[in-house]
Amino acid sequence: MKPIPGTLQEGGAAFQSTHWTLVLRARQSDPTETGREALSDFCEAYWPPLYTFLRLRGHASPEAQDLVQGFFAHLLEKNTLSRADKEKGRLRTFLLGSLQNFLCNEYDRSRRLKRGGGHRIVSIDEHLPEAEASMMDTAHLSDSRGYDLMWASNIVKRTWQHLQNAFEAEGKAESLKVLRPFVDGSGRTPPNQQEAAQKLGVPIATLRTWLWRLRQRYREALRMEVARTVSDPADVDQELHYLHQILTA
Repeated sequence: MKPIPGTLQEGGAAFQSTHWTLVLRARQSDPTETGREALSDFCEAYWPPLYTFLRLRGHASPEAQDLVQGFFAHLLEKNTLSRADKEKGRLRTFLLGSLQNFLCNEYDRSRRLKRGGGHRIVSIDEHLPEAEASMMDTAHLSDSRGYDLMWASNIVKRTWQHLQNAFEAEGKAESLKVLRPFVDGSGRTPPNQQEAAQKLGVPIATLRTWLWRLRQRYREALRMEVARTVSDPADVDQELHYLHQILTA
């Protein structure tokens, strides 16, 4: 496929394996460093929404952390993923259903993991304050709705991280810092284009061209991130629509 101008593909960023691929590979117990890194990335991507679901279920933070670790240990054990099937479609729904089954059927087992010093599957400590703050923002929601909101927020966060990495590789990190507020809407007050153009030392017409390109790159990067979470490319548009619904509700 030819690279699309103004997208991550043009910058040479390879389309990453889907998270479904990582789940299915996990049940083959891939012992390579690449396999371990891939699974680590998978766990890093999904522990925040799972943690949020558990907290909204009433579990205290330490217990929710233990349950997340126990769930991932359970998920990645030999033969545990034998039921994982790409035909299930959306990884977010598969994981939530698996976690609910784990809570029903494996709670005693997770307690034994806690007492016995079970494997530490994912590093939580560094990002726990951020996850806890996000969870508090969802305290008015149901557990499943909070899970979906954290899933969507995490997709967007990872999308911007991929863009950050791409801009840094291009030597344009400072430009992204100035341009991003126009695209992500994170500021309390709308940014001023004239001030931004002056910061970057370019005419305002150039700034507007750069903003158009950034929006294009963001949409492409977001689509790529969502595509990693579904088994059928035909589901991407529907998941993008659902993500937008969640974040704008």
